[in-house]
Amino acid sequence: MDIEPENQYISLETLENYIEQHPEDAEKWLKFMDDTPESIYPLRRRRPIDPELNPEILTANLETTKTSDTPIDNYQAGCLHCKKSWAATEGVPQIELICGHSYHTVCYMYDHFKNDFPRCMVEDCTIDSWEYVRVIYKAKRKKNDEVHNVLLESHKRRPDFRKDLSDLNKCITEVTKYSSGVEKLIKDGKCELIHKHLHSINYLQEDMNETLVLIRASEERTNYKASVSKFRKLASRFFRKYHVSFRELYQRRLVRCGWEVRRVLERHGTFRYYKLGCRIYPGQKNFKDPLV
Repeated sequence: MDIEPENQYISLETLENYIEQHPEDAEKWLKFMDDTPESIYPLRRRRPIDPELNPEILTANLETTKTSDTPIDNYQAGCLHCKKSWAATEGVPQIELICGHSYHTVCYMYDHFKNDFPRCMVEDCTIDSWEYVRVIYKAKRKKNDEVHNVLLESHKRRPDFRKDLSDLNKCITEVTKYSSGVEKLIKDGKCELIHKHLHSINYLQEDMNETLVLIRASEERTNYKASVSKFRKLASRFFRKYHVSFRELYQRRLVRCGWEVRRVLERHGTFRYYKLGCRIYPGQKNFKDPLV
């Protein structure tokens, strides 16, 4: 029986019948399913292979993504991303979504890159193209899993496979057994250390808590909170007046500050009081006096 080696042309029934007649070929099919040629599914790359961009292509696509001075408002007349008519952008590549609405390819890809989840911009369009893509992907993946299951079922009938699988499970059981032993030694060792140095640990904890109370009641922290509150009010008025955020000013180096201050001003957090703690890890060097 000759089977064309293309997954979409192979039915599960055909594959099952073939495996039953030729069980020795199951391993070949499983390898074929896993080793998809790179030419069919090339690896995704975050960076281009050639960092040098073609200036003509770049200039042409930059012009395409610029918003038109005479914007169109109908998807049949042009691209709703750049608001340019089809007649004014003749020859520019287009992409048609599953819903049937078209856009300039570079405009749609730019929106995809910017928003990470683009949708059709046509008003009252209820078709989510990406939802269809997800369903198609899941269906193909399910079919591929079913093919794998057929091939693995044929392996299960082989004595050597069952023996190798049993040996593998024994090795996993052995690793689990000794891993549990090491975990128990670590837990018992920690309990023993706490029991042995409990008074010293509690003394250190109480001392840190008292220091934290002093820091929170200090004049420096009061001034810090007042300065942050003053910044929040000024930044809010600045944004309402100029529509420019603190982050945009920082990115353009119109304001300068350290990353820890920026973390507070952008509302990512406040002072990290855990720095007051002392981290003691096994296998590290002894502490040195920081005041000496």
